[in-house]
Amino acid sequence: MGLSQNVHRTGCNLCNHLRHAVEHGELWTLALNLNQNLPERSVLVLNRHCERVPEITAEEWTSLGPQIARATAALDGLFAPDLYNFAFLMNFDAHVHLYLVPRYASPREWRGETYEDPHYGELFGGEQRRASKEALDELAEALRVRL
Repeated sequence: MGLSQNVHRTGCNLCNHLRHAVEHGELWTLALNLNQNLPERSVLVLNRHCERVPEITAEEWTSLGPQIARATAALDGLFAPDLYNFAFLMNFDAHVHLYLVPRYASPREWRGETYEDPHYGELFGGEQRRASKEALDELAEALRVRL
């Protein structure tokens, strides 16, 4: 069941306004982050509304590992990140979602632009680089092919 098929919580952006979904799974949806300061920055969003990580069910936890493995394998095929950071950061959206943040030791090129990771080996920074709808659509399709 994808997010669009769930009972949505009024006002929850991830229940009601999730954009740039790549794949709707039974329990988790893979979507692209609007901030593409690090190419392929993605998020796995729990399909049911849940505001606290400790409230994830055993089934949801069990299914998360294979979802991470599939997503990172697809991401590896595009930009070959050197490593990943994973974080449950629910500062703006009170809905369980896990960020998949690829990290790059050297610059990557995409669509004629150069992307650098100035904080490689450290916590990822707060830089913002919003991708256009067209760029996100292109990236989402490239990931779907690899999934």
